[in-house]
Amino acid sequence: MTDDSKDALRAASFEPRADAPSGQEVSDSPRPLGTWIALAVGVMLLGFVVFILPQLAHTPETQSSAGPSSVAEGTQTTSASSPMGSQENASERSPFAEAQLAKVRRSAQEVLQSLLETQSRLESRGVDQWAADDFLAASAVALEGDSLYRAQDFDAAEALYQQALDSLNGLEARLSNEIDSRLALLLDAIESGDEATAGTIAPLLQQMAPDSDVVFDAVERVPLMPAITKLETAARASFEQGRLSTAVSQVDEALGLDPAHQRLANVAQQYKSALTQQRFEDAMTKGFALLGDNDFTGARASFQSARTILPAANGPRAALAQLEEAETLSRLNDLLSQAADLAAKELWAKAVDVLEAALAIDASLVEASDGLDQARPLAELFAKLDTIVEKQARLVDPVVLSEAQLSLSEAEAALAASAETSPVLKDKVAAVRSAVATASTPLPVVITSDGLTEITIKRVARLGTVSSRTVSLRPGQYQFLGSRDGYRDVLVTASINATSDNRIDVRCEEAIIR
Repeated sequence: MTDDSKDALRAASFEPRADAPSGQEVSDSPRPLGTWIALAVGVMLLGFVVFILPQLAHTPETQSSAGPSSVAEGTQTTSASSPMGSQENASERSPFAEAQLAKVRRSAQEVLQSLLETQSRLESRGVDQWAADDFLAASAVALEGDSLYRAQDFDAAEALYQQALDSLNGLEARLSNEIDSRLALLLDAIESGDEATAGTIAPLLQQMAPDSDVVFDAVERVPLMPAITKLETAARASFEQGRLSTAVSQVDEALGLDPAHQRLANVAQQYKSALTQQRFEDAMTKGFALLGDNDFTGARASFQSARTILPAANGPRAALAQLEEAETLSRLNDLLSQAADLAAKELWAKAVDVLEAALAIDASLVEASDGLDQARPLAELFAKLDTIVEKQARLVDPVVLSEAQLSLSEAEAALAASAETSPVLKDKVAAVRSAVATASTPLPVVITSDGLTEITIKRVARLGTVSSRTVSLRPGQYQFLGSRDGYRDVLVTASINATSDNRIDVRCEEAIIR
């Protein structure tokens, strides 16, 4: 008989993991290290059974061909039904029949190999925790295939193996969606602060997608949750107590631990907005308080600060406009007050300046206009009176004296209307009255000369030659001109007043050399 023992492969029995529960969700805790070792050993045994053992196994011609048995049992059956319905022993089969049997057996084993590899991959991804029922159902189908394989009905066994493989391939195709759904659940748990749910999902998700950066980043956030929860709780308490700056600092610290935390970012924005609003309101409140105290500089700084805090707010602009009005009104009141004080002191020239400044701000200010109508004539009168007293010598001029007398009459009329309230005017009238009286009263003036000099009092009289002569002159400053043929003219300027001896000597003594 032809030796075809190299085709006599032994089928490995398809068994689900013993630690996989049936019909219920499995714990999300990571698979123990022993499970992984057992899995690796199983794969190695499978390779040995499928590819090496058949090369070593030789069936004696005198013995009946053994049907495939479980890898776990390692036993051979002494007889089995032929897939062709023959009951004859293997020693009685033709080489062709034996070859056909080996062919269908090998085909079943190839499908089984793919099935076991897919099973191993799924188990490494924790399939028993996210698709336990479907995985066990596929395992049951594979076990039915094992039964048919043992009965050497390889075609039927292959069909069941393929059915089980298709089911596992379907589970493998589901893996991406399963990962996405659990990742979404994990992210939701992180965002909501559900530490229990996050702690349950994270290990399984890490097993399902060990090479995913997105999953890794999400899982890395889970250990941070207790600290974040503590900081958020403290921030919330600070916020409710009105300690907004502290609340912002605390929530920012939490966000620093997990910058990807969207809900926390929203909370931080909420707290910062509240803090900004509080600072804005504080600045506005302070500004109005300072405005009430007429501290315009401080109020302006506060309103401008509020505008910087919330540039889009209308409040600061309206407040600054109100400030400008208040400041203008205060300035006008100050000017009117100054004008009144100056008027009371009879400082009419200064009062005019102040009132004109007020009208420059508000030309419609009636009080300033009326005050100016009173102050301006008095300021002009006071200026005339002051000039008369300061320049009494000019009163020697009849025209000047006449003007002084008119000014005096005007001042006396004004004094008559406000004698009790115009002490300064009263004093000025007295001074001018004295100056005019003095200037109007002639004084004796003695003029001496050599009897040869022609003497003229400029703008008064021509005296001619005299040796001594007494004339009457009103107080003031006079010029005495002396002239003589053959001599240079002389001009003597003298002030005539009651306190001087009023003696004037005029003579020409410098001869002209021709």
